[in-house]
Amino acid sequence: MGLLTIILILFSTLRAATTIYAQGSNVGLLKVASFTGPRQVAPSTKFSLTIDVEYAVHANGTIKLGLFEGSLRNLGSKLWESDPYVVTGGGDRLWVLNLTAPSTKQSWVLTVIASYLETGKWTYYDTPFSGPGYAEFTLKVDDKAELEVDLGTPNIPVAIDASTSSTSASGLVKLQLPVGKAYHVAVPPVVQFDNSTRIVFAGWRGNTSITTQRTVMLDGDSKIVGIYKRQYLLQVKSNAPGYSNSTWYDAESKALLAVKPVVTMNWPFGSLGLSYTFNGWSGAVNSASTQLNITMNGPKVVSAEFTVDYTPLVIPAIILLGALGALALLIAKRRIPPPSVTSEEIRKEEAPSKVCKSCGKPVEDDWTHCVYCGKTLNAT
Repeated sequence: MGLLTIILILFSTLRAATTIYAQGSNVGLLKVASFTGPRQVAPSTKFSLTIDVEYAVHANGTIKLGLFEGSLRNLGSKLWESDPYVVTGGGDRLWVLNLTAPSTKQSWVLTVIASYLETGKWTYYDTPFSGPGYAEFTLKVDDKAELEVDLGTPNIPVAIDASTSSTSASGLVKLQLPVGKAYHVAVPPVVQFDNSTRIVFAGWRGNTSITTQRTVMLDGDSKIVGIYKRQYLLQVKSNAPGYSNSTWYDAESKALLAVKPVVTMNWPFGSLGLSYTFNGWSGAVNSASTQLNITMNGPKVVSAEFTVDYTPLVIPAIILLGALGALALLIAKRRIPPPSVTSEEIRKEEAPSKVCKSCGKPVEDDWTHCVYCGKTLNAT
């Protein structure tokens, strides 16, 4: 037995004893602790009520329970009464009542009274200290009850069993359904409004489950509230690799943007030493910082702007261009054809510069006599 239970029993006993000696009664405490049952039933339907009665007596005591139509101040007919029950000490007594609802629609007022036998007379407590020994309960008798689904946003489809309805302008779906049955309710996990705004299901109010489906036992007019959180799309564009992306963020949350000041280009240009240099952010935010936070109070488009650093290619490019130019010049020279020579020029080149007039043989310029005929050579 736990410490709290012991304390409660001792307190009930002390409380009962104080009442006993103050009032001269054997029963110091007799109260209706709880009176539970369905909130609504269909006409002529059988149902159950559970009544918990708490008591504390000095010695043996006799108690009983009765159920009546009407309020305490305007009691009607008695619907049910228990047999007398002998109790000792302190504790609780549970009664389960099986009843049948009236055949007509109405608000049915019921009163339960826990009474005790004192000097041959049945009585009950009407004080908060020793009682109260009664409780009133209003039961709606109707074959239909209202099931309300509140999503807070219009035009969201809500499936209830095999039927689907869309929420109204105020974000509600209200249906009149047969009472006393369980209904399966399902809502969409995501509702897309446009390419950059959506809502995402976050759970049911008063329920730890975040599933989009739940079962509702309709024992009277019932309302369930589904919670959606709004999200916005952050689009980051960049000419440097690795920074272009699209991410959803909860409304009013912070989005962290961060880039490196220098980003190496992809192969093969990166192997040549080429890189991107960060210039700044543009679009929804303008900043030269490599790291910043954005409040997502709406869709955002941001550009991370980089320039290409070609410095590592300048000297190699000059050398390469020079070598290519020299090679092109050499190839061009080799392709130039030699000048054409005429037949007359060939004959002149082949003809001797001096001949002997006597024999017609060619002779050298420095000869004074022809070696062929011996004649004296005159100047030509």
